[in-house]
Amino acid sequence: MKNSTAPVDKQDNEYLSELNDLAVPAKKNGLGYASVFCGGGGLDLGFAAAGYKPLFSSDVVPVFCETIEKNLGKHLVEPHDITELSGTSIANRVDAAIDVVIGGPPCQSFSILGSRKSIDDPRGKLVYEYARFIKEIQPQAFLFENVPGILTINKGADWKELLAYFESETGYHIKFTKLNAVWFGVPQYRQRVVAVGFRDEACYARFHWPTQEYSESWLEPELGLFAPRQANLAFEGIAALPNHVLREHGERVATRYSQVPQGGRDRKDHTDRIHPERPSGTVLVGSGAGGGRPFIHPYEHRHITVREAARLQSFPDWWVFAGGPTAAYRQVGNAVPPLMAKAVATQISKALKGK
Repeated sequence: MKNSTAPVDKQDNEYLSELNDLAVPAKKNGLGYASVFCGGGGLDLGFAAAGYKPLFSSDVVPVFCETIEKNLGKHLVEPHDITELSGTSIANRVDAAIDVVIGGPPCQSFSILGSRKSIDDPRGKLVYEYARFIKEIQPQAFLFENVPGILTINKGADWKELLAYFESETGYHIKFTKLNAVWFGVPQYRQRVVAVGFRDEACYARFHWPTQEYSESWLEPELGLFAPRQANLAFEGIAALPNHVLREHGERVATRYSQVPQGGRDRKDHTDRIHPERPSGTVLVGSGAGGGRPFIHPYEHRHITVREAARLQSFPDWWVFAGGPTAAYRQVGNAVPPLMAKAVATQISKALKGK
């Protein structure tokens, strides 16, 4: 935690500069990663930006893999159903050792917004396939992320069962916690459960979760922390960027949205309007066919675009999402914010390197 003299305001152009500085450094940290359930690439980008060498990325949805290949490239990127994916085969095909495996198995069955049938849902069973994949590769470490609801399904029994399975199946030493993206300078409240497993007990003992830098409260920031970043930072200088396609609303919808105050909610479709001077709520999967909807723009009477949602998630402007708006919204809404992913990736690297 920063000392008590730290400023409480760290807004402005620093955020956009920090985003667009998220890049794959020429000098790597000597570690390589494999990614499954890669989605739109939040974890991939975070690890690559922390200096890891991308070796393999995969998702069952081909267009998600297109996004990774378009932005990271130069490594093995293939669409696969993990139930048919051999970790041993992948380890033999890549050109370096896979030191870390990263992934977030589909979370709908664990989400408070989903069915909450947990491991009885076929999607819930994919976490066990993830354990098998890790066991076959035998990396130095792995990362597992999911929604906070995974901790409370069946009064926590499913999570305990899952941890016990991973520990017995892989033999790894596991730590887990709940992180909020706003702590790491993301202008969005977004909680994720993150678990890390280490093959070596000494690495496990050296690992520490990244330090919180930003307060959750914009009214009374915690002592020694920066005030949380404001959502309005995501809407500056955005007009000519990729994935910034405005959705046209009918006059009735636009008129209704014009009556929703900043920070308020539309009574008909329950869409929230972003308050520009606070972090946004959790960016959800948007769809033209219903389901989770994008937020209402803080100043204009419309839904936010894919690029605006990506800014709220801390994706840099050079990261282009493949596919149409619905596929792109899915990628953004399901992603781990890259700034948060980079913070965790850096700590894993320090633990593995003995720092």
